[in-house]
Amino acid sequence: MNRRNFIIRTSAVTASAGLPMHLLAKGTRGGAAQPPLHSADFSSFAEQDTLDLFLLVGQSNMKGRGAIEMNPVEDKNIVFFHSKQQQWYIARDPLHAQGIPDKIDGSDNSGTGPGMSFAQTLALQDKQLKIGLIPGAVGGAPIDSYGKGAKLYQRSLALTEEAIKQSKPKTRIKAILWLQGESDAVKSKHDSYEGKLLDMIDRYRSDLKNPTLPFIACTLGSYINKGPFQHVKEVNKVLLALPEKRKHTACIDARDLKGHIGDRLHYDTASQLEIGKRFAAAYLKMTQK
Repeated sequence: MNRRNFIIRTSAVTASAGLPMHLLAKGTRGGAAQPPLHSADFSSFAEQDTLDLFLLVGQSNMKGRGAIEMNPVEDKNIVFFHSKQQQWYIARDPLHAQGIPDKIDGSDNSGTGPGMSFAQTLALQDKQLKIGLIPGAVGGAPIDSYGKGAKLYQRSLALTEEAIKQSKPKTRIKAILWLQGESDAVKSKHDSYEGKLLDMIDRYRSDLKNPTLPFIACTLGSYINKGPFQHVKEVNKVLLALPEKRKHTACIDARDLKGHIGDRLHYDTASQLEIGKRFAAAYLKMTQK
């Protein structure tokens, strides 16, 4: 791939409030077609290369609801594990789509999240990196879904295990990215959020056998004020205080990003691209000496 072209396209994507309309579908409703996905080409990796794995977990804002680019630029060094197909592909949004690989399923309601921007930002810093994204978020998921033995927690571990098994290069799990909390920003749940979050981090580190595994969270949109979600400020306070409670954690602050898809609940494409950059900056700060 032409690296210069990749840089130009990435700059064009992040420079404006949104992408040109002819490149976008509104989320994925209607089953808008992109070019077919391409299987990961591990034959291009050198024998000594290691695939750095990043687990993306949370709910709909991690899954992504932003409009997607219909003609995405691909980087063969950035791959993702399709959670339904159980196969590695060259990465592009929507990373969390559950439809058949060459046509987005409109009922899936996946879109642009922070994962691709995160990976692309890391790739710009180090052209030798081999990045593997494991999408494990599900819309509407409360943190209890990631509790001990809970379905989504077990699913994320199973996805990680299968992704490692299906990878031809050797792998190493480098970090967990977390964007969740809307479903817990309600009267009956927000006051127990911190304990559940800390317990989840401890379990991930134990189950993945890495007590210092970086865990990076992101705040919820400050514009959320609909329905029962009246305790966003309290959940954000917990997220921002995370580094004081657990070592090797960080929380990026996205409260200044006001762009949403029109529902005052989900970050729009431009905001998601910026969140991905901030995730990358936090990860690099945590891991570079």
